[in-house]
Amino acid sequence: MKPAIILLAILVLGGAVVWLIDKLFYRRDAGDAAVAEEAEETEEPTSTGCVDEGCGLRPVCPTEQLLAGQCETKPTYYDDEELDLFAGRAEDGYTPEELEQWRDVLYTLQPSDLLGWGQSIKHRGLVMPSSIREEFLQLAAEYRSNQASGQ
Repeated sequence: MKPAIILLAILVLGGAVVWLIDKLFYRRDAGDAAVAEEAEETEEPTSTGCVDEGCGLRPVCPTEQLLAGQCETKPTYYDDEELDLFAGRAEDGYTPEELEQWRDVLYTLQPSDLLGWGQSIKHRGLVMPSSIREEFLQLAAEYRSNQASGQ
C-alpha cells in the first residue's frame, strides 16, 4: 500500500510541475496572441472597399484582409482606364467588341495581378461581363493552384 501512495504522490507532483510549466511558458504566449487577435477584431474598419460577398477567389476572407490592412481602399489601374467607360453597365449589356476589350485587358495581366485587378474593378463601380467573369475566375483558380503547388 505504501508504494502505491508514493507512486500516486509522484504522479500528482509531476502533473503539477507539468501544469505549472505549461501555464507559465506556453499559455502566456498563446494568451498574448489571443489578446492581440481580440483587439484586432474589435477595431472598426475605416473602409469597406475590400469586402467581397463570397466571390470564392481568396483563401482568406477579404474582411480579414481589410482589418489586417492588406487591401487597397482606392482603385489601382492596370493599364485599363478604357474600361471606366463601362461604369454602370449591366453584366449582360456588352457588345462582342466590348467583350473583346475586357478580354484583352484580362489576358494581358500578370497572374499575380488578377485578384488586385478584380478588386480595382469593384472599386471603380464596374460590373464584369458574365463570360469574362467566368474566365477571370478560371484564371484566378489556376494561379491559386499553381501557388499552392509551388510553381
